Amino acid sequence: MFCLFRKKSEADKILVKNLILILGFKPKDLYFYKQALRHASAVGFENKRQSSNERLEFVGDAIISAIVSNILFKHFPKANEGKLSILRSTIVNRKTLNNLANELKIPELMNFKTSSLNTMKNMGGNSFEAIVGAIYYDRGYNYCIKFIENIINNYFDLDTLIEQNTDYKSRLLQYVQKNKIELIIETCENLEQNEKNQHFVSEICINNEYIAFGKGWSKKEAEQIASKNALKKIETNNEEID
Repeated sequence: MFCLFRKKSEADKILVKNLILILGFKPKDLYFYKQALRHASAVGFENKRQSSNERLEFVGDAIISAIVSNILFKHFPKANEGKLSILRSTIVNRKTLNNLANELKIPELMNFKTSSLNTMKNMGGNSFEAIVGAIYYDRGYNYCIKFIENIINNYFDLDTLIEQNTDYKSRLLQYVQKNKIELIIETCENLEQNEKNQHFVSEICINNEYIAFGKGWSKKEAEQIASKNALKKIETNNEEID
């Protein structure tokens, strides 16, 4: 008689135990988590039926952003959109996700075959996002909420975070001074079509090259948002920012 339920291998049993430590619950369908832990470098021509974690990463990225936004919205009822955006980018940026993955020991469970330092650098953070995608397809959105809430509670102090990370202009100035980079910040008032009130637009150039802009209802807000966007772009280009 054909058996519909295949017995788990020893490797799968070990993976389940490790996933329970990371997730806080037992996964139902191990298939999604195996995919979440499979880097593109491990998918060769001989394994055409296997998929890398890139599609799950795409889904997980959107879910994390939505859940973190909701957590911040509830935790800071008086914070404006600018502050909430800055806080969210601090939590979900690549460097933070890489650090979280290392704390959870996700890279130790990954299936990869690569020696590229650039690729390896963000491998953990990308897999963290993919794991959230795996949770969604395995257990549903409510389990994603529980997982992200536990991460926030265990690894972040939101009240301290808002004090440390809202001054993005100072962080950008420290970065350019440390690396001896030329920085130009130009801010002006602007009134766009269909708007009743003037707002401010701030543009940032580094080494005579435009890098980012920000818009706000005050000069300070515009410069903070522009600086946040500039720092995010620098981090995306794999530069370390203290």
